[in-house]
Amino acid sequence: MKTLEEKEMKIIKNKEFLRSIAHQIDLLNTLGGGVSETYTEIKKKKKGAVIRVWAAGVSPEAFRVVLHQNQITVFSVLQNEENPEMAIPMFTRIFMLPPQVDLSRIEAVYKNGELRVKLPYHDSALNPHQIDIKHL
Repeated sequence: MKTLEEKEMKIIKNKEFLRSIAHQIDLLNTLGGGVSETYTEIKKKKKGAVIRVWAAGVSPEAFRVVLHQNQITVFSVLQNEENPEMAIPMFTRIFMLPPQVDLSRIEAVYKNGELRVKLPYHDSALNPHQIDIKHL
């Protein structure tokens, strides 16, 4: 008969069990009020703006960026591996976009633990020109 210590060692060696329990603990922590530490920053540049998002422990696959009219929503979700339909939101940020942003050219890039949402301005916003006045 195996001792309790031998049984515990067998459980610890079972990597699949450890991955499963770690995921469940993370899921329960989020459900119990745990949050993902996030930091967002908006950098305005000459040709556009960039929304930069850092979220501790959030994988690139967990990020979502949704554009609706002049509003962009950046959020992340924690997926349950056993039940892919079950997802817990980890953070959400909503940004109202100014009219000079070219909505058709927005792009999101994840690199080195940071999500960047690039908001390029319309070319017409960058190059003002004079409108001729017609005499009637």
